[in-house]
Amino acid sequence: MEKKYERLKMIVCVGENNLIGDKVPSGNGLLWHSKEELLYYKSITTGQVTLFGENTAKFIPMELMKKTREVLVLTMDSNIDEILEKYPEKDVFLCGGATIYQYYLEHYPIAQVYLSKLKTHVAVSKAKNPLYFPNLEELEYEVVKETEHEDFTAYIYEKKR
Repeated sequence: MEKKYERLKMIVCVGENNLIGDKVPSGNGLLWHSKEELLYYKSITTGQVTLFGENTAKFIPMELMKKTREVLVLTMDSNIDEILEKYPEKDVFLCGGATIYQYYLEHYPIAQVYLSKLKTHVAVSKAKNPLYFPNLEELEYEVVKETEHEDFTAYIYEKKR
């Protein structure tokens, strides 16, 4: 892996069957609420760079997030290499949505994927047009760390060597 890509990471929270959202979301776009998982996300991304696709960006509290991290919206013209060069001291996290996750997993070496898997007691709203996160094992990623929390299990995946 090229050195610059060692800082390219991904973070995602999934429900059952790797559900990540609804193609036509409502409210804040999330199908669940777990304060514990939101705090985990914040602990990982604070002080770093977070990247969101245009659709996902419509539903995140952009101004609130900008207080503790860089927040950028990816477009078709975005150049990930330029973003990595602009922030040489920070990790760069791809934060969704589904199209962003799929594209970058297929086209770039992601150093680490932080995946939070919700436990069954966390209420998840039904998605009318469900969106799913790809199966990382099928993409040659393996779990390198697993941590249990009350509402979720946190996994860190890396590409198999």
